[in-house]
Amino acid sequence: MAFRRLNEKKLKALFVLSIVAPLSLLTTLRLAGILQGPITITETTTLEPIKWEFQRPNQSIDILNELGATSASDELSANMYILILSYHNNSQFNDDNDYLRMLIKANSTVANSHGFIESVRVVFRKDSQASLVDWLGTSFNFENLSLVSFSSGWTHGERYETAYVALTSANHTRRINFSAIVEWSLLTPKNQTHQMEVDYEFIYFNATAYKKIIQPFQLKIIGR
Repeated sequence: MAFRRLNEKKLKALFVLSIVAPLSLLTTLRLAGILQGPITITETTTLEPIKWEFQRPNQSIDILNELGATSASDELSANMYILILSYHNNSQFNDDNDYLRMLIKANSTVANSHGFIESVRVVFRKDSQASLVDWLGTSFNFENLSLVSFSSGWTHGERYETAYVALTSANHTRRINFSAIVEWSLLTPKNQTHQMEVDYEFIYFNATAYKKIIQPFQLKIIGR
């Protein structure tokens, strides 16, 4: 009987090990960059939107208005900003169209020494009116990140192409910085109102699981 109980304990231990060992191996391979593919996000948190309204002026002006949001916990500290730089009374596409120039910037730190930033995305959603969002490619500035891809985008009626930038962490770093300049061209008469959402998306690993934080900014330019 003692021999049977010993065998049962060994079998249970082997069963547990057969589950834990492959999972540990998969995690190790992913962290080493050997295993590729989609990750499993265990929790997504969408923060309260930061809202900004501005009436279209009748001349080009400097604005220099900083919109900021902070997400702080015992796992992650993230600071996200949109600096509204200037408003211009015409665009490169049409002298009758205005455009807004903005600086997009963010920094983040994972608290756990075994955690890291997985990726960062900034996405411009569909505008309420016809417009174009265009990145100034030479303005990209980032630390401990690699640029994966970026694209300009536009809205024209129901037709919509997403403007975004996607970056991934370099060597699973705990700290990142990113900034870039973007222009939002308003392809409408000056009496039209535009409204668009800009989302910051952070995916990070807290040493045990992958989590995601989304910070929306809601921008509204009121026609005059």
